[in-house]
Amino acid sequence: MAIAKDIEKKLTAAQKQRNEVEISTLRLLLSALKNYEIANKREPLTDEAVMKVIKTETRKREESIAAYKAGNRNELAEREQQELEILKTFLPAELSTEEIRQIVQSVIDENRDPARLNFGRVMGETMKRVGPRGSGNLVSQVVKEQLAKPKA
Repeated sequence: MAIAKDIEKKLTAAQKQRNEVEISTLRLLLSALKNYEIANKREPLTDEAVMKVIKTETRKREESIAAYKAGNRNELAEREQQELEILKTFLPAELSTEEIRQIVQSVIDENRDPARLNFGRVMGETMKRVGPRGSGNLVSQVVKEQLAKPKA
């Protein structure tokens, strides 16, 4: 819940500064958190759940940026980019490609049984270890790359 309180404090500060982009972004984030809480009534709003919602919202912004750029709507892409930067301030620093590669390799090394060594299992276990510190697309790319390597 500490992250949710931090979001509320930042919203209050943004309102005092009259920062419209930050105000609207934080209001949308708080709304998404409330919707998550309503959808999962039995699950309390933990910091992990808040991170999950923030990660989902960042993914939405990234997809919107790509769509707006493809449609040559740069002003809208710019706005989404500003919102994305605001949301990223609440996420922990992302892991580097090399750090993700090491995690994937350790998952592969722990599961040497060929029957258990498939993309889904390796991807799932790696995402559990990486959590919100890594992009699913990057992890997927590294897993495919590592699984394609010839066995030593």
